[in-house]
Amino acid sequence: MSPGAPWNGPDAPGAMAQEHDALRAAPVDRVEAPLTPFPPDARTEEITRTSRTCAGIHKGGLELILAHEDAEREAHVQEPKNALFRHLDPPLMDSYPLGV
Repeated sequence: MSPGAPWNGPDAPGAMAQEHDALRAAPVDRVEAPLTPFPPDARTEEITRTSRTCAGIHKGGLELILAHEDAEREAHVQEPKNALFRHLDPPLMDSYPLGV
């Protein structure tokens, strides 16, 4: 094995950084896709900001869930859901009222 071999494979710093960036962007991309049509007049940066906020709430919720057990864990499972629904309710419900 040559001394430069690790820098030419998937463990190279550039490749690792690209994979890390892709991993970090994936949750935001997955939230952005269904939000794009809501509301129809939203700008791309607003949707991206909302998606980043949702991904942050989800990530923070996972840390709390893993740090607790039993009934406390169940409460921490529900709380991020509540926060996300409250955060998304105005833009979604204003654009797509129930019953439509």
